[in-house]
Amino acid sequence: MRRKMTHHLLISLLIFLFPLIFFTEMAMAENTKIPVKVGVVLDLDTWGGKMGLSCISMALSDFYASHCHYNTSILLRIRDSKSDVVGAAAAV
Repeated sequence: MRRKMTHHLLISLLIFLFPLIFFTEMAMAENTKIPVKVGVVLDLDTWGGKMGLSCISMALSDFYASHCHYNTSILLRIRDSKSDVVGAAAAV
């Protein structure tokens, strides 16, 4: 009798835990961010380059603050052109 009760308890526990683990894993998979790399080439020695980088960073921060449900995450890959247009084009 005791063995049968333990058997039923074990089966009940498995029936309860399996969906719990399954749906927890699915929820965790939905919360993962997909990184998207975006290249940014600016002349960081000038005021315009510094201001541009600051504006891009603030815009991304504001966007994700108000759209936290997005699964993508933009990662900026920043390169300094060092006032060289040809070098900046080659960096891309």
